[in-house]
Formats: sequence, C-alpha cells, structure tokens
Amino acid sequence: MAQYVVGVDGGTTKTIALVADDRGHILGAARGGNSNWTRPDVEIPMRVVADTVQAALAQAGLSGDDIAVGVFGLAGADWPEDHERRERVLKKSGIARQVIVKNDAMVGWRAGTRQKCGVVIAAGTGSNTCVIPPDGQEWCYGYYVFYGGAVDVAQEAIHAVLRQEDGRGKLTALTETVLGRLGYPTAEAMLKGMAARELDEGLVYSLCPLVFEVADGGDDVAAEIIVNQGLALAEYATAAIRRYGMQGLEFDVVLSGSIFKGQGPLLIDTITQAIYRVAPRARVVHAQLEPAVGGVLLAYDALGITVTDEMVDNLAQTMPGDELFSTAGAADTGPAGQDYRVSATWTSADL
Repeated sequence: MAQYVVGVDGGTTKTIALVADDRGHILGAARGGNSNWTRPDVEIPMRVVADTVQAALAQAGLSGDDIAVGVFGLAGADWPEDHERRERVLKKSGIARQVIVKNDAMVGWRAGTRQKCGVVIAAGTGSNTCVIPPDGQEWCYGYYVFYGGAVDVAQEAIHAVLRQEDGRGKLTALTETVLGRLGYPTAEAMLKGMAARELDEGLVYSLCPLVFEVADGGDDVAAEIIVNQGLALAEYATAAIRRYGMQGLEFDVVLSGSIFKGQGPLLIDTITQAIYRVAPRARVVHAQLEPAVGGVLLAYDALGITVTDEMVDNLAQTMPGDELFSTAGAADTGPAGQDYRVSATWTSADL
C-alpha cells in the first residue's frame, strides 16, 4: 500500500505544508501565516501549522490517519523543550500518525544535500545556522542569532537613507528606491512615519530584494550592506565548523532561504570565500528546492525510503510554483487551501 507523508516549513513570514506519496508526487499544498513563536504557550502557532496541513490534506483528499510521518521544520524550535511542546500539540491535532519536529533550518538542509554531515545557513525573514558533525548530532544557533536575514537587510537600507539625509553617510541610490517602495516623499517624512509606527511590515520586508538589485547596479552603500550580511552569516558557519573540528573535512554548506534568491553573486561569493578560508574542502551549495520539500525528504528518511532520482523527478513535476513560496509581498500572504500545484523545472540533478 502507498505511504503518505507531510513536509512543513514554518517561519515568520509564512507556513508551507506539502503532502506527498511515497513515489515523490506532491498531492496537496497550502500556505498559512506566521508560526514562529518564542513563548511556551505554543497552541496558537501550532494551530496555524495544523490548519495549513489540514488544507493541504483536503486538497490531496486525505486525512491525518493516512499520513505515516509528518516532519515539521519550525522556526522557534531551538531547545529540546521547544521541540517537545510543539510535538505534543501537533500529535493531538491528528494530522499525522508520527510527528517529528525539527528546527526549520534542518528542512532547508535536507532540501539541498544528500550528505549526512555538514552545515546549513538558513536565511529568510530571519536566520539560523545549524551544523551536523560526523557523529550525526544536530546543533543550531537558535536564540544565539542576533543578526541575519531580510529584516536586517531592510533595516540597514532604511538607516542608509537616514544617514545620507543627516550627513553621516554616503550618497546612495537606496534613497530613491526605499522611499519609493515605502511611499514617502522625503527621508524626514519616512522618519516621522517610523516614529509614529506607521511603516507597513510587509513593505519593509520587501525592501530586501531591492537592496540586492541596487547593489548589483554598482551602488557602494548597498553593496556594503550585502557584504556585511554575507560576512555575518558566514561567521556563524565558520564558528560551528571550528566548534566541531570539521576544518579538514569534505562536506556541504547548504544555503537555504529567500535571501539567497537576491540578484547578483555578491552575497554567495562573500560567504563562499569566508567558508573556504576555514574549511577549504567544503562545498558551498545553493539549495534549489524549497525547505518544505526538505521536510518531505526527511519524512522519507524516517520511513527508511531511499530517495531515487525518479522520485526527485516526480517531485519536480508536481512541485508548486513560486507564488506559493514568494515573500515579495506582505508578511502573511497566501490563504491556506489555495491550489498552488504548478509544475516546476527542477530535476534529479538538484538533489
């Protein structure tokens, strides 16, 4: 009999759920809102997760009793107690017979590699970095992360505009770009809007890809923001590599998340150079599959199902389109239950 699995990627901007069979066919997909949570009462964010999975199950014509394993990659699941709380609530929701909770960075890891050892830098709205040393243990920075991701890129762009205005900073094309996106005529008008807490969160997030575009156009200030972002993200990875004595090993460093879709090579090149200075035999890999697919693959792993090239090809052919995963708009877009199943162009070479 066929076995069915669920893969979930839950973060600050969105929660994605995919339902698949044991041959690599995506049967249902849904998107919900923010499920990131740092407090102990996790019922509210886990309801977002459960509702999103239920929408994907309905699309697939299945129920939770049909799901052999669900792997839930969730932002905020950092310490063991975070995992335990989430697992308890999700098990009660009846969306899978077996529930496995991991940090969301770990589903990004599996979406980019078949290796058993390595590092993942996951950067979307925020960021996290996890290491999987040769002994198989998993360690993530979690709450130790104070910088990295789209929010910080966007905030630095806003600060660059204000620095130009008050004379502390260089002239930058970011001024026109930022003011145009946020809808303010001047930097002072934007500052007044900030003081009054009027800035739309979704519009602020949407500044991140624009900073990449301005940097790729040769703007020094924007380029410096991207380079600083790359150095900061690489610092987490290189510290983890040193922590576990992996400097001389061959392994993948997977880059996963929306920030790595930014225009131009500057961010990835910066990270790559910093990694190679510490671990010259490492391979920096830009994940071509979305993290939720990594959840599906981890579910296969949990069931002992060997992932074949044919299965990956099937995933590629039934994969949702970019509109399911896009973070270009507001922070909570894409209603759960909408049919996002659109054929993509990935192939087995990507995994």
